[in-house]
Amino acid sequence: MEAKEPIAKLIKALLEIDKPAPRQLLLDYITGRRTRQIEENELYDNDTYGIGETHDEDFWSGIIDTAYENGLLKQVATKNNDLLPTAAGKKFAKKPSSIIIPDDESISESVSETSEIDSLLEQAQKENAASGSSASPHAKQQIKLITAIDRHIALEDFAESEGLGLDEVLEDLEMLARQKRYLDITYFTDEVLGPDCMKELLDYFQDAKTDSIDKAMEEYGDVYNEEELRLARIVYLMNNI
Repeated sequence: MEAKEPIAKLIKALLEIDKPAPRQLLLDYITGRRTRQIEENELYDNDTYGIGETHDEDFWSGIIDTAYENGLLKQVATKNNDLLPTAAGKKFAKKPSSIIIPDDESISESVSETSEIDSLLEQAQKENAASGSSASPHAKQQIKLITAIDRHIALEDFAESEGLGLDEVLEDLEMLARQKRYLDITYFTDEVLGPDCMKELLDYFQDAKTDSIDKAMEEYGDVYNEEELRLARIVYLMNNI
């Protein structure tokens, strides 16, 4: 596939956003998804907002990877590894040149996912190097979860596909939050709870003396169930990493 035009659109979109953008924000922006971050930054009025809405998120994820691999994008050292065009990327946007990527989308998606998982596994192995151990099955499960969240897979769907209960997935997320690993699950909590309820619960955890779920249940148990409160606490913990 000739990727010249979509890469040029991608870089022009980043240039109009005019600041480092998290990968997911960029995907939402270019596909025209009106998320909370899009609303808060008033990006929906930009000329390039929704410029790639004829293609899905997987397509644009591949385009981001291709642009990065060709030195047209760079990552900024932030918790989200925000993206910016390089000097070469800015030149490319003005005068695009041919970049060919494989036409078989399923192959390219599989390679991309495998590379991501391999990279995360390598990180886990490095963290365990001092003890001479390799990534445990539980660590691999967490890596699958991280990949699923990056792809905006509903947590119930992920749990079902892995033969887990949602409570087990929440335990992994709580562990990752305690380990200071940031993950954006608002795509899921916005569907389950809604932004207004999330704001109410985040304000509660912000002001509470403890993030105890038992205390939260005493306060909100007649309105929210335990899983909803745990989800809100996870978002609160992630936001304060």
